Amino acid sequence: MEKYQYFNGLKFTRDDKTGYYLNSTIRKRLHRYVWEYYNGEIPEGYHVHHIDHDKANNDISNLELVEGKKHVTMHSTERALIEYEALVENLDNNARPKAIEWHGSSEGREWHKEQYKKYLGKWIKRKVIKKCEQCGSEFETIDNGKSKFCSNKCKAKWRRESGIDDEIRTCKLCGGEFTINKYSKAKYCSRSCSKKDYWNKRRASD
Repeated sequence: MEKYQYFNGLKFTRDDKTGYYLNSTIRKRLHRYVWEYYNGEIPEGYHVHHIDHDKANNDISNLELVEGKKHVTMHSTERALIEYEALVENLDNNARPKAIEWHGSSEGREWHKEQYKKYLGKWIKRKVIKKCEQCGSEFETIDNGKSKFCSNKCKAKWRRESGIDDEIRTCKLCGGEFTINKYSKAKYCSRSCSKKDYWNKRRASD
């Protein structure tokens, strides 16, 4: 990574601690200077973010304006990911090989059998094959006796066709009763009544 970068006739030096490029004369970091050069002053509470997370890539196409709180969260997540990757590498190189060896041993296999018996029905659920009550297709689900449909689409269709959500309303115009889904906003028993009431109101307002 280069030690110096130049922009608009100014020299910016990389800070080895932060990785940012800084011009000590104008006391401004390169990425912020580039953004302001093209877009004007940075609004209060906002930061300039390197899209590809490379602090050496200060091209305007790699810079975006984000809220300060969001920017801090983004970098906190990035640091956590780096630490996580280091942890995983340590596990892969040290702990994991020994764990695999133990789990594959006769002692390890016996332990797994005991755990399965212990938690079956509590945390470990059996999977079963059921037939959808709407379309008749088979689907896999947890054996808890509640799942009856292969999808929410089938469940909604079954409810519509079964009339379980239907209710009886009184037509706003003719006073006749009609059956409608309780989630519907219908106020009339038919399109004809709806149109008649509409034109009645229009004539009354004229």
